[in-house]
Amino acid sequence: MPRIRILPDTLVSQIAAGEVVERPASVVKELVENALDAGAGALEIELEGGGARRVRVADDGHGMDRDDALLAFDRHATSKIASFGDLERVATLGFRGEALAAIAAVSKVELLSAESPGGGTRVRLEGGRVLSVEPAARARGTTIEVASLFWNVPARRKFLKSRETELRRAVEVVEGYALARPDAAFSVRHEGRLVVEAPALAAGAAGLRARVAQVFGPRLEADLVEIEGPGVWGLVGTPATARGRRAFVFVNRRLVRDRTVLAAFYRAVREEWRSDEFPSLFLFLDLPPDQVDVNVHPQKAEVRFRDGRLIDVVGESLRAALGRARREEPAPLRAASGPLAAPAAWEGLGGRGAGAGDEVREGGWPRPGEPATAPGAAGEARIATAAFAPLDRPQVPLSGRSGEVRPFRLLGQYKGTLVLLEGPDGLYLLDQHVAHERILYERLRRALAGETPAAQALVTPLLLELSRAESLHLAHLAPALGAAGFELEVLSGGTLALSGAPAALGPEEARGLLLALATDAEATSENLRRRLLDDLAASMACRAAVKMHHPLSPEKLEALVSELFRAENPYACPHGRPVVLVLTDADLERRFGRR
Repeated sequence: MPRIRILPDTLVSQIAAGEVVERPASVVKELVENALDAGAGALEIELEGGGARRVRVADDGHGMDRDDALLAFDRHATSKIASFGDLERVATLGFRGEALAAIAAVSKVELLSAESPGGGTRVRLEGGRVLSVEPAARARGTTIEVASLFWNVPARRKFLKSRETELRRAVEVVEGYALARPDAAFSVRHEGRLVVEAPALAAGAAGLRARVAQVFGPRLEADLVEIEGPGVWGLVGTPATARGRRAFVFVNRRLVRDRTVLAAFYRAVREEWRSDEFPSLFLFLDLPPDQVDVNVHPQKAEVRFRDGRLIDVVGESLRAALGRARREEPAPLRAASGPLAAPAAWEGLGGRGAGAGDEVREGGWPRPGEPATAPGAAGEARIATAAFAPLDRPQVPLSGRSGEVRPFRLLGQYKGTLVLLEGPDGLYLLDQHVAHERILYERLRRALAGETPAAQALVTPLLLELSRAESLHLAHLAPALGAAGFELEVLSGGTLALSGAPAALGPEEARGLLLALATDAEATSENLRRRLLDDLAASMACRAAVKMHHPLSPEKLEALVSELFRAENPYACPHGRPVVLVLTDADLERRFGRR
């Protein structure tokens, strides 16, 4: 007997199903794509048990006759390609003819389809075997019901997550295609409860904006700017949208997870904003079908571009949009009419060339308090004004590593970024963002570490506008969040009301932390406390910390430095970056050639 054998068709189909169907969301994706390819303008999705028990998708597309309804469940049977040349220029979402066969191999399926009102066909299958084919009445379109997913593959079924998690993943798929096709109507019901309702809107950029407001709320839509470029369009958020992980990429209206495009986005944010806080992104690439290979992933979730220069075009378009998203205009420049004058406070600091209090005119420094202007430019607006920290700033106690307290004097800020301290052995430079990050991180950890953290009721509840998938995720975490001091109430649509928060958090800090949680697919009720104490505390502290190039008053500088050096670890942020750098007196003397 030969050791190599040909596998039976049933087993081959079940193996193939493992590549195409991972979970109920995979079934929803394939059925929604088929409906859109069939010209559907309205899709109704019904789920039970998060989709594991039942998925039903009904559309108003062009439907199928009896022969096509049967052929649709054969492997590699498709109406979308007929040759290798067609494969190289696929313009539809589906094309392989694998999805329905794979789904039918691991579930119990019923299809009802009609090309015209009245006359239709009903097909029932179980484990890939056709049980019955019979005439049935239906309006034009197709309904497919998939029940008992993985009933005959128990090893796969046990890897499914909770009902709430599977429901959220399925809703995410529908919301993604609702963004891709604002001109189509989508509705999702779970066990009779309406979860998503997205009526049809206009096509194009206007429809996308309206759909974003419909799915995520008008607050997010108002913080988006247009992306424009050759074959590239969409929306990107302002820095205010950076607290949620909302990055959607569509290639010819196909929702994909393309690493090269996302890498170009992350690189553009770092270059344009000098930040690792990534805003919301809704990016569309419209390409000739022969310029993109969609046949590189079993679930068609990744693509390959035939012209590598496209990524450069995407990066340039994103950088231009990110510049507009910061809502900053370049400062107008004009040529000075003469050499720049020295700062007016120069004499008071012992400036060379004039004694303190001397009145210096033609070609010299102005006296203290007089506007600094270019010589011969009387009446012109001043070119620059320098601000000096008073020399009598109070000492700020700084705890050393050995526990001793040493006197430090606060000098001021450098470019709204570094805090300068005069120490007994040199000049100390504090990164104000990293310092504030360390302070907030330790506050958060102390606030959330206790079994019953102190909580505060908000006088006016804060509204969180979320997508339905994000809202479902937070609602599932609500009991665990309640134990951490958060009070959440589910309102209509995807909106939640925050009426209570841990006492150590300000309302906006609490809101930002919840937004981060809503888009954190790995957060569960079981690991929530650890994520709050570690990952999210560090992430939230970074996002809430005072930014670079942000001037602080002397009082705020003193408060920042004083609290920093009462911290458990004032020398590094939660991510390991240094807080303090020291230029010793000896090093400064060497740099000035005195040693």
